Amino acid sequence: MRLFRLALHASIATSALAAAALAVPAQAQAEDRTYRFAIPAQDMKASLRALARTSGQQIGFDSAALQGKRAPALNGTFSVRDGVARLLAGSGLEPSWGRSGVLVIRPAPRKPGAAYQAPNRGADAAMAGADDGEIVVTARKSNERIQDVPVSLTAVTADALRDRGAADIKDVLRSVPGLANYGTERGLSRYSIRGLSTYASSPTVGIYLDDISLVTVSTTFSGAYDPMFFDMERVEVLKGPQGTLYGGSAMGGAIKYVSARPDPTRFSVDTAIGAAITDGGGPSYNGEVVVNAPIVEDKLAVRAGFYYRHDGGFVDNRPGDIRVLLRSSTPFPDYTPVVQDSLSNRTKKNRNYGDTYVGRLSFEWRPDESWTIRPQLFYQDYKQGDTGDMFIGRPDRSGSYRIAQPNYDRAGIYSLSVEKELGGVKATSLTAYFDRTFRYVRDYSFYIGGLIPALYPFTSTNVSDSFTKTFSQEVRLASDNDSPFQWVIGGYYSSQDDRLIQAVNTPGMSAFFGTDLAYYGNIFTNTKQYAGFGEASYALFDGFDVTAGVRVFKVEQLVNARTDGVFAGGPNAIPDRRNKEDGINPKFGLSYKVTRDNLLYASAAKGFRPGGINRDRIDPDLCRTDLDNLGIENAPDSFGSDNLWTYEAGTKNMFGGGKVMLNASAYYTEWKEIQQAIGLPSCGFGFTDNVGSAEVKGFELEARVEPLRGFQIGGTAAYTSSKITEAVPGTSAKKGDALPDVPKWMATAYAGYRTELSGLWELDVRGEYQYQGKAPYTFDTEVPITFPGGEVDYIPNPILERKSYQVVNAFASLSRDNTTVRLYANNLFNVHPQLDTDLSIGADRFSTIRPRTFGVELRQGF
Repeated sequence: MRLFRLALHASIATSALAAAALAVPAQAQAEDRTYRFAIPAQDMKASLRALARTSGQQIGFDSAALQGKRAPALNGTFSVRDGVARLLAGSGLEPSWGRSGVLVIRPAPRKPGAAYQAPNRGADAAMAGADDGEIVVTARKSNERIQDVPVSLTAVTADALRDRGAADIKDVLRSVPGLANYGTERGLSRYSIRGLSTYASSPTVGIYLDDISLVTVSTTFSGAYDPMFFDMERVEVLKGPQGTLYGGSAMGGAIKYVSARPDPTRFSVDTAIGAAITDGGGPSYNGEVVVNAPIVEDKLAVRAGFYYRHDGGFVDNRPGDIRVLLRSSTPFPDYTPVVQDSLSNRTKKNRNYGDTYVGRLSFEWRPDESWTIRPQLFYQDYKQGDTGDMFIGRPDRSGSYRIAQPNYDRAGIYSLSVEKELGGVKATSLTAYFDRTFRYVRDYSFYIGGLIPALYPFTSTNVSDSFTKTFSQEVRLASDNDSPFQWVIGGYYSSQDDRLIQAVNTPGMSAFFGTDLAYYGNIFTNTKQYAGFGEASYALFDGFDVTAGVRVFKVEQLVNARTDGVFAGGPNAIPDRRNKEDGINPKFGLSYKVTRDNLLYASAAKGFRPGGINRDRIDPDLCRTDLDNLGIENAPDSFGSDNLWTYEAGTKNMFGGGKVMLNASAYYTEWKEIQQAIGLPSCGFGFTDNVGSAEVKGFELEARVEPLRGFQIGGTAAYTSSKITEAVPGTSAKKGDALPDVPKWMATAYAGYRTELSGLWELDVRGEYQYQGKAPYTFDTEVPITFPGGEVDYIPNPILERKSYQVVNAFASLSRDNTTVRLYANNLFNVHPQLDTDLSIGADRFSTIRPRTFGVELRQGF
């Protein structure tokens, strides 16, 4: 709490001093102040940006509404109001000033008797004068300018995603302060925000597409679902507990994808093709088309799109040796890591290629001005040809597996959103179904051979199929007016079926055990969630809001499992293992707008993650050594929810009419009853339990300045300090240890320049530097070494932490009207950090980021 109070005082002092020194007086921002404009006739979006740069007025717009519209020249001295009126004359658009002072450009309403023209939806409305955007977001399930939201969040617009050549969230996560992940392969990631990282079946970060939860059970064989960045308006990263509005598994924060919506006012076709080359890897290429078509003018529209992407591989497979650091080839006490022939005869260049197919179909029906009905379909089919793991100790990017190890990730997301205006109140119903299948194929030869050396010559194959089917229903009512009292209340229900079918076969093993089946498991989990939630804010006086929220929840779980095979101890079953729990998640907040562009806020919020059922039957005799070390007779059947409180203070500031931005926040988190995966290495199994407590504290900074017209520099910084405050005897975590996988320091810096060229072309160039500090991998300071005679000794853990690394990217685009050509260079200096290092499978391995890649993309709209 002391940190919280100090941070709040510092934020108030910093913002007050900055506002006094730099803030533009209110009267200087008045609508009737005049400016000298010299704007040529050009694309409407470019003209509005130019007006914003000159006047400092923040302007928001719906990108789709401006598509294809031209603006006349504006030369002379005008007020913002008069200047905008001249630019919009005859365009079918009109300006309006929102509560936050943003000038919003929207389609003009029709005259009485004419067809209905829908108002601006706020989707990806961005300040025209800022390259990285004054973005309108829906973090609190309503449209708000990002600088007005008293929550620490980062939003990346569709244009920014395209500039980077980004395919999914991992391509931009190093640019988001406080966001980290373990697992570089799509579909296998475990994300963490602000240091909240554990190895457990329930994630600490929620994943959402248009408010639809995409959270699944996380296992060794399946991780977070990663939608591709196709036809998206933006992606929002919300930091800190989001349990009130978003529920469980958003205790660290949430990643929210916002897709583009159909427009019933215009027909358009948007296309793109691209290609890229990667150092030492295969070529990549992509193509897409999106069609938006009114069916009934102003009332019914359809938006459909198709996307294909091929990611060239950059890791080879070839015969050779493997290194096994955890085993010695020489007798005790002389330690020499084992180096042995992999027994692989498989050669495959650029084996970790990927192919992705995405289809989107959505309709928007507006029977009258009070209704919006939107059914949507999102389908994604992804195949990765082989794992991207490389073997440690090799001079090139290669491994020596005996079989191909593909991943298949197929998912369909089907939803129906219905919105109804009820005169100052908006009613929303969101019905959704999420269907995902993930197949994980791996070479278990080295793992099985490490447990039983006599089986090393035999090839073992693991095939794991994960199936997730989730039905969810959310209903909510929200205020939709300018009252000082703003509120939202709602209810939520979901039923999720998860099934994991795993089979490990070792042909030839029957000579030793009478069967080739090493392991078989068929584990079914059903999780039902019920919740009621509400959040309200009240303006005590002008600019000062008090917020309170609560979520009441109940979780019911059921597990049925059957296992068999040598490593399961023969046939076993877990029939109808059940678990129930309920709880309350409160949230409190204060915010004060010193001026229209200077915000102070403080909050206290509780987050939670649902508990669960351990889905494996663990034979206590087979795992006796490990269980004795933990001081328990049997592995627990279930584990409870963990919870935390986060206290945060922050400030968001725009100065000089938007030419300077400075945001800062500081936080302190108390985390209790942490869910943690406990490994049992002697038998190859594990379980989840609630073990100990931790605290996390840190701060985040974000700054941008435009010293010259069109030239911007800026950056971000995040500091995260975590430590275990209570450890459980028998586990490797000790009091004072840092939480794994979280860098203490993360930082970015960028510089960009935008200018208008002759012939109405616009040039935009940008360079970006990213820094990831060192991060701990594990709590284990020592690792056990097994010698030929069975003796075990310990050495310092060589992978106790991941080293820091730095990445430099560059982008450039040339655009005119509906044509854009983009060039990008990612990982310009070709760094190869050693990530996700693993010594546990019998072949020491690691992964890395994509090597230096140059790409080009052409986008054309019609």
